[in-house]
Amino acid sequence: MTTPRTRAEQKRHTRALIVEAGRRAVASRGFTGLVVRELAREAGIVPTAFYRHFESVDDLASELAAGAADALGAFVDALVAAPTGDPATDWPELAVEVATRDPQTWGMVARGLVDTAHPDHRVLTAAVDSARRRLGITLGRLETLVGADGAAVDVAADLVVVVLLRLLVEVSVGTTARTALDECTRRLRLILAGATVS
Repeated sequence: MTTPRTRAEQKRHTRALIVEAGRRAVASRGFTGLVVRELAREAGIVPTAFYRHFESVDDLASELAAGAADALGAFVDALVAAPTGDPATDWPELAVEVATRDPQTWGMVARGLVDTAHPDHRVLTAAVDSARRRLGITLGRLETLVGADGAAVDVAADLVVVVLLRLLVEVSVGTTARTALDECTRRLRLILAGATVS
């Protein structure tokens, strides 16, 4: 027999159910997929109860976008923190681990990035821009790219982010991890080789 929840615990639990329903909606339909009735039905609450936790679906969207941006930032933190001599091998393996652990986040990132009409699209594009800059700095410090032109390293960083995001999304939607990882590694090797030929 479970102990009855306190009022505060019940409120946190209900809010968590709404957030989880929102994560699923954004991952499958983008920010425009946030509809109070559907969120309430998935969370097992009446629609008016939604407004005890969020002022609007836009408030929920902002929280979800910030969470997805934070997840991307944490992923980049992990990439740049771990010393690597071969990012084409090491980074995809870490991406597979991250995508397997929390697949919904990467679906949200992908849908949010293409949902350009929604204001919270900017939160995710800013997170991607930050990832590009940070990975560009890390790539520029690699021994194999030390002599590379700065513009070539910047382009390589842009492409690396795109390829890693693709891997995160592919694994999160069920693509065989080994297949996605091998393809990502192949692409990263081409990108990094191209940056040295400038």
